[in-house]
Amino acid sequence: MSQMLTEEDFYKLKMLSQPVETDNYYFVTQTYMDKQSNGYRSNILGFDKGGKFVGNFDNDNYASKSPVGAKDYLFFLSQSNADSEFQLFQVKYTGGTAQQVTHLAHSVEQVIAVPGTNTVFFKTRETKEVPKKPYEKYPSVRHVFRVNHKADGFGFYPTDGLYVLYSYNTDDQRLEKVYSAKQDFSLTDVASDGVRVAVITDNKPDNDLDYGRGVYVLDTSNQHVDNITANNPEWVFTHAKFSPDGSKMLLVGRSDKYDANTQFSVYGYDFNNQKFLDYVNEMEEETADFLFTDFTQNLSDEDAFWVNNGAFVFRTAYHGRTKMFLFQNGKVSSFYNEAERITDWSVFNNHLIVTYSTGILPVMMATLSLDGYQADVFNPNERFDQEHEYVKPERFVYKASDGLAIEGWLMEPAKPKESNPLVLYIHGGPHYAYGENFFFEMQVHAANGYGILLLNPRGSKTYGQAFCQENVGHYGEKDFTDLMEGMDYVLAHHPEFDKNLQYCAGGSYGGFMTTWVVGHTNRFAGAVAQRPVTDWISFSGTSDIGFMFTPQELKTDRYDIETLWKYSPLAYAKKVKTPTLVMQGEWDTRTPIGQGEEFFSALVENGTEAEMSRYPQSWHGVSRNGLPNLRVERIKETRSWWDKHQ
Repeated sequence: MSQMLTEEDFYKLKMLSQPVETDNYYFVTQTYMDKQSNGYRSNILGFDKGGKFVGNFDNDNYASKSPVGAKDYLFFLSQSNADSEFQLFQVKYTGGTAQQVTHLAHSVEQVIAVPGTNTVFFKTRETKEVPKKPYEKYPSVRHVFRVNHKADGFGFYPTDGLYVLYSYNTDDQRLEKVYSAKQDFSLTDVASDGVRVAVITDNKPDNDLDYGRGVYVLDTSNQHVDNITANNPEWVFTHAKFSPDGSKMLLVGRSDKYDANTQFSVYGYDFNNQKFLDYVNEMEEETADFLFTDFTQNLSDEDAFWVNNGAFVFRTAYHGRTKMFLFQNGKVSSFYNEAERITDWSVFNNHLIVTYSTGILPVMMATLSLDGYQADVFNPNERFDQEHEYVKPERFVYKASDGLAIEGWLMEPAKPKESNPLVLYIHGGPHYAYGENFFFEMQVHAANGYGILLLNPRGSKTYGQAFCQENVGHYGEKDFTDLMEGMDYVLAHHPEFDKNLQYCAGGSYGGFMTTWVVGHTNRFAGAVAQRPVTDWISFSGTSDIGFMFTPQELKTDRYDIETLWKYSPLAYAKKVKTPTLVMQGEWDTRTPIGQGEEFFSALVENGTEAEMSRYPQSWHGVSRNGLPNLRVERIKETRSWWDKHQ
């Protein structure tokens, strides 16, 4: 008999990412939440081409990630224990013990192999500062001179940072420092000549109000750096890949036409004639993965790869699912459009090696051919899946009052009764989306008897540029009515749900919308607002992104107090009658804890039933990558609040 999921099962499920393939093996990073250390453990697993497990290739270190295949060796980054820095390791494909290559004082952050050789390039961040200082007996003062001086999930940017690029060749064990810079850069690719390296960095690093990021090619033989995207200084590029012969560069980026909401697309650069190429000319599908879940770790976030010198494949997110495209002979064609999400992937010869997920499948590693044939290789949770029951999210589409089509998914209670509670769970962003992937928290709530409604209101990603722009400058307006009308639609078509047992929850933008909802309707029996924005006035100057997010999303500046207050849930706190639980991370710099405190204190002053849960040592992403014990506790607390108000 199938078992129902519990919150504690989070520790039992395993995640896969970073799949790579070599001539004789598949490799993948397996990650899981470790209850004993209260951290995330990960290992590099190897399989032969028949799918047979060969072994753990990383000495069973505490955490390993970023496998890259060289000619004779697999390279990867690894921590020997939870407190050590990530170092570069290597292991022969033929077996043996993995050898530690570097013994640096700082973590190695990225590694890339030169095709067909045993040479790799890797990047480190060298600094004496720590991003989040522990309590000290004699603490020092931190001086801040820039508005862009911190980042959620990281902490304070170092003021003495040096970012260093090394090369290492295992044949002669030669380790060389080839480049360094005082501004951070992302290592994206190395040409087959082993000389040219592609990096992405800020175009104007001294200007916090300029967001352009360009692609720079470093010639390691003479230290010459060339900005190949200089003609588009305001654009943001995220990926850059040399063609196999090194004559072209495959790029993923976006213009600033719609600020940060402009859709990403695939472009190119021809080194022979120094020409920028627009390969797909504003497709409706966006070359990025904006699908929302709590069940991924260590993603490589790659969106495009060359297949050969004249063809490449790229990943898009479209209507809540992954859609894969092939560009060949000047034409674009889709070869994969299933009700799944490809969470991570790479290319080997003429096919893909992927990890994918569905609404009822946590994760699977598979191969995917360019004609769309998918062959499963490994499921780390096969036995668990067989022993447990998952609820399939049922997709549906309804029309908003102005005629706009809105997509959603409904999860029935795993064991429905005659009358059941229904939860509207609002995603964050707002420019993200629910979709065809596994969501652990939602499965647990369904197992505990709740119907879960997941909607993609206007402003969500994966429905094209115009749909994404629909709520910009109009937060809490038609996006709010989309959500209420979605609830009405489900209640009208599903009599198994009790109209007196409606609940609302969400995080980030979903937290904003939850606090907005309870200030504009009393239909909900209880609400859980997680890491919300409740006061745009204070948010503008205290959030790590407030200085840019507020003007881009609300289309006004911090001095327009009337407009900022109009769109602040705090302005409507006096009207709230719904029992509300506010959750906030104490280290959250995206929506600082004061946002939750302001709303919570207002509710208490007004006599509304309210409670606040403060999550220590927790950033904005506590639900996705926070301390494991707090991730589990958060799900329990959410359910307990709904249970209390039935």
